Amino acid sequence: MKGIEISKLYWENFGKEMIKNQFPDIFDLIAVGLVGSGSECYGYDDELSRDHDFEPGFCIFLPGEDIIDRHTEFMLERAYSSLPREFMGLCKNKENPAGGKRNGVFRTADFYLALTGIPHEPQNWRDRLSVPDHAAFEASDGKVFHDNLGDFSKIRSAWSNPPQDIRLKKLCGFLILMSQTGEYNYNRCLMRGETDAAALTAAEFVNACISAALWVNGRPAPYYKWKFRALKDICGISDDSPLCSALKNILSAANVKDNISVACSEIISMIRKKPDLLPCRANDLQSIAISLNEQIKDPDLRNLSLLAAV
Repeated sequence: MKGIEISKLYWENFGKEMIKNQFPDIFDLIAVGLVGSGSECYGYDDELSRDHDFEPGFCIFLPGEDIIDRHTEFMLERAYSSLPREFMGLCKNKENPAGGKRNGVFRTADFYLALTGIPHEPQNWRDRLSVPDHAAFEASDGKVFHDNLGDFSKIRSAWSNPPQDIRLKKLCGFLILMSQTGEYNYNRCLMRGETDAAALTAAEFVNACISAALWVNGRPAPYYKWKFRALKDICGISDDSPLCSALKNILSAANVKDNISVACSEIISMIRKKPDLLPCRANDLQSIAISLNEQIKDPDLRNLSLLAAV
């Protein structure tokens, strides 16, 4: 059973009744779910995930102190801590993970501030470009089990649905990175006999390529170790597809030049299948990137460097 399912059952078996009985006045003011860092929030967890930072639990998100005061927050944290330590063969962590606690009581504004640097939904493209893709991914991952007030879900929805201008700017930036690393710098590294630099350049190409594929589908990329998983889950690309096969061959140093060409062709094909992107009919990444950038409606964002969003 996945961590999100365990979290929801833990909430339904213990958390919901605890709050209804002990804090009835705030039940409709809080949000509850499992959102943020950790493979269980992505839905990517497995048995191996349980060897660290994995526990039964959920997040309780509170509005500002003008609605729920500090004393209530403190008492709620104490009540949460008193919930059963064991559930479905899992035990609560005795210490918080190195990156901070993942379950328990949070202020909504503090949670998003720690994750994205912004305590509310992004107000403009500057807010969005200030947040790394992996943080934007985590701001919209997981599941919300309860949110009658809707404030938490409003922010989450904003991160889940980036506007078209952001999608275009991100995509054109990663296309330029693909071109720089795969079509240009990789060959130059080899010509200089710098095979170690060529290997790093090839890896950068793979990273940029996966990010481009995800932004074709309007989504940021997660933390690097989950990028291939996201490529399959979000883009519907199988392990044995031409794109996945090419990227894996590149990382294995197998026919790298040919596989870079395959990967570039696959990304261009993906773009052309999206009617809301409508790139030029060019066959090179740079020309397509410039065409996508020209479609951005906000003139200030459009006039930024093609690499401004990456």
